[in-house]
Amino acid sequence: MRWLPCSGSGTGWAGRGVRVGLAVAAAAFLVQALRSWMGPAWMASRRFEFDPQEIARLAKHHAGLDHELAFSKIIVELRKKHPGHILPDEDLQWVFVNAGGWMGSMCLLHASLSEYVLLFGTAVDTGGHSGRYWADIHDTIISGTFRQWKEGTTKSEIYYPGDTIVHQSGEATSVQWSAGTWMVEYGRGFIPSTLPFALADTIFSTQDFLTLFYTVRVYAKGLLLEASTYFSDTSH
Repeated sequence: MRWLPCSGSGTGWAGRGVRVGLAVAAAAFLVQALRSWMGPAWMASRRFEFDPQEIARLAKHHAGLDHELAFSKIIVELRKKHPGHILPDEDLQWVFVNAGGWMGSMCLLHASLSEYVLLFGTAVDTGGHSGRYWADIHDTIISGTFRQWKEGTTKSEIYYPGDTIVHQSGEATSVQWSAGTWMVEYGRGFIPSTLPFALADTIFSTQDFLTLFYTVRVYAKGLLLEASTYFSDTSH
């Protein structure tokens, strides 16, 4: 039983806990300060490849179809409109996402430091915390239903195929998907800020490190594709 702390070490553990708590609080304050100071200026200086209304219109056009058929049509249309910015078929992969107590699956189509486009959904009922990001997230439902309970309210809202839900930067909500809910998601903002929430449950709860590897790998492929397209365009 050598791993058990002795009775006299309680004060030491308490002191470490206080220091850790203060460090976390200071980090949170710094993050919020940086967000307030840097966020609007950083966003205003960016050039974006996609438009949230464009993604919403495209998804709404195919809402109500079988989700796999709808997704295949959406991918084809995005490749036509944004050549060099959608991952090739060999890099498309459905990857589990565990975050905020819920579990879903995503297929990343595009990723950069300031934008992403992905397909998302779940084959089982699931729900939990939305997360709070430095990014605006737009979801347009293809099939199923999505329920959202916003912070500071006492009622939830239900969304259906064709509806678009906007999760603004800095917001937090309770979210719930019914089984068979599938959607197209577009995110705009400081995208790396979404990764700690997206990966925390995988690291500290499920410890599914193969899924962690898949997630990091596909995001890296998205970044490499964007870099390749950028240098290709600037060389002409």
